[in-house]
Amino acid sequence: MKKTEYSELHVPDAAERLTILEAGKREDEQLPEFTKEVPISSKKKESKDMVTVEYGWNKSSSPSIRIKKMEFRAGENLTALYRIAARDGADSISFVHQNTTYILRKTVKEIAQAIYNAYGKIKGALENIVGFLRTELGTDYVISKVDSESWAFDTRISKGGVHYVDVDGLDRESKSRLVTLITEKISALHSNNLIMGRFTLNNILLGENDMKLTDLRRMRASRKRSYVIEEFKSVLQYLFSLDIASREDVYVSLACYAAENEKSCDEWYQGKTGKKASDELDIVTRLEEEIYS
Repeated sequence: MKKTEYSELHVPDAAERLTILEAGKREDEQLPEFTKEVPISSKKKESKDMVTVEYGWNKSSSPSIRIKKMEFRAGENLTALYRIAARDGADSISFVHQNTTYILRKTVKEIAQAIYNAYGKIKGALENIVGFLRTELGTDYVISKVDSESWAFDTRISKGGVHYVDVDGLDRESKSRLVTLITEKISALHSNNLIMGRFTLNNILLGENDMKLTDLRRMRASRKRSYVIEEFKSVLQYLFSLDIASREDVYVSLACYAAENEKSCDEWYQGKTGKKASDELDIVTRLEEEIYS
């Protein structure tokens, strides 16, 4: 997908980006002294797959994020990261470190660890989860890396390599393409028996030619195969209600999804009707009826 398919978003050229970068540096220089503090101690432990760093700090009234402990995938350039110029406790944060954009999502350590583990199973559908951290104030965050210039519908993470895109600026062709991408990624997630929990446009991170699912904090394993079908039905209802998905888009998405997740769809249909579907058309027709009812 070309950038211009998403909106008429202005992408800064090299000169503009340099100006923005320099402005950011000047702003950082004007921050209060307490935000520039450095840790008084640090230790690092490395294994084949993981790097763990821990920092010790003096007592401070600084509201910014001071990292107490961080675990991340070996090979990631995060060793020198110890403080982030954002308020500790903020829900979603985007920042730039070593010319790379990262996103922090507030959560608990168990969920952060589960998201990190899930990423290894379905890399193609999910944002690049690289680790997790705990702040000096005890807040846990999961860390994702933005691999390339991206666009999001969430203003909270529109910084650095992530640009904001307004859904109202999309034309019909772009909306249909967006529905196709969402269908592909949700289908891949569901084929691994995982569900998003509650899908919104804030779960989308668009690249130049692809899309990733982001903000995975509600993602979990489905207890029944049929639950994934209910979630997909809800996703299409949501997209249709926002006028992102047309009726034609809904039909095509259902047909593709039914072919990709045949067993789950069969179980869902049998649970709804008490009989086995004769073919995929039975399933698609039933799903269509429930989406529009």
